[in-house]
Amino acid sequence: MHRMDVCLRHFPELADRKVTVGVTRAAEGIAVFEDFTVRFNLRRGVPSHYTIGHELTHLLQALRLVPHGEVQCDIWTLARGRLFADEIPCYLQLPAPIRRNWRRYAARVRYLCERAISERSTRRTYILWLKQELARLGADD
Repeated sequence: MHRMDVCLRHFPELADRKVTVGVTRAAEGIAVFEDFTVRFNLRRGVPSHYTIGHELTHLLQALRLVPHGEVQCDIWTLARGRLFADEIPCYLQLPAPIRRNWRRYAARVRYLCERAISERSTRRTYILWLKQELARLGADD
């Protein structure tokens, strides 16, 4: 619960909402829009900040504050703060060198996610732009 509280501080949009936390066996984590519940599979251990942030970002999607989709959820989660870069994102396609050396690349990937969100205002293909930038970053080694 402490980790959840720390993560929630990065989501001021949810400050006036009751977010219920539960347990699931189904996946690493799930968000239920109808009752603003996030559930985590504790059999896998304490969920990472990334996993918690990802599920909280799904709640922002329910409020239409973030575009829908799993890749979009990863982009917005990583861009929210370095706290959420403690684990490799699940849905964002990353080149093998970045996956193998996540800690080394995490800050640069976060920066590119922030840039992609900025690009979105003028470029609807911002995810394609991000994939190209990530490929370029991974090829630099």
